[in-house]
Amino acid sequence: MRKRLARLSRRDLLNVAEISHTTARADSIEAANAVFRSMYGLLPIRGVVCIRARWDADGGIREIRQLLNFGYPPEWLALYRDRRYDRVDPVLRAYHGGHDVQVWSQAFRTAHTPTERAFIEACAAFDLREGVTIGRDGVDGCGSLLSFWGNALGQAPRHRTIIECLAPGVHDLLLRLSRPGVGIWPRDASCGLTPRERQILYWASLGKTTWEIGRIVGIRERTVMFHVGNAMRKLEARNRAQAIAKATLLGMLAPPP
Repeated sequence: MRKRLARLSRRDLLNVAEISHTTARADSIEAANAVFRSMYGLLPIRGVVCIRARWDADGGIREIRQLLNFGYPPEWLALYRDRRYDRVDPVLRAYHGGHDVQVWSQAFRTAHTPTERAFIEACAAFDLREGVTIGRDGVDGCGSLLSFWGNALGQAPRHRTIIECLAPGVHDLLLRLSRPGVGIWPRDASCGLTPRERQILYWASLGKTTWEIGRIVGIRERTVMFHVGNAMRKLEARNRAQAIAKATLLGMLAPPP
């Protein structure tokens, strides 16, 4: 690891130290969201999925204990679940083969069966072409996996080095956030939210007021409130904060293009 750290600039090392410190103090979904936004500023990351699970003997997922989604298409997660892609995913196969850090493009090259190739084609349809997955075995019989999606992540050793430095803290954060009812496979991946509703919840998650969101998006305050109310109803949320938390868990917040 020391040799790999030499690849990082002084600025990178300072950023890694700062994000690691923030991660160690995070104890909520909102704080975790802030951690990942910091990572997005440091690396070409488009999304992160954090999973705690028990595994079958053949490497498939026996039981999901927790799934937190920060940016992956929720429709992809539902498709992955419904088609049981965990049984053909080359990245998972390589992880269970003893390699705790996986660059997707390298794992994808080992695909040789029609079902594995179909899985890779499905990934490409969602633009999930490259990323880095890093795992850790748990003392309670559950393993945790962090999958960082970004189509430029495999292009530089710097990217993998930074992810390896930050991953232990994120694994620990995932454990701290573990609680019953949090992080299950989404029953309804879309919940019927419109792009506008997702966009407004995104700005609300950054602490913007109704007036500020209206100015940013270019609509009236009453229209902002209308969209928030619709999102709360669809997400079965009691208030705006709960709607934001649920949308975050489902990876539904939509930043501006």
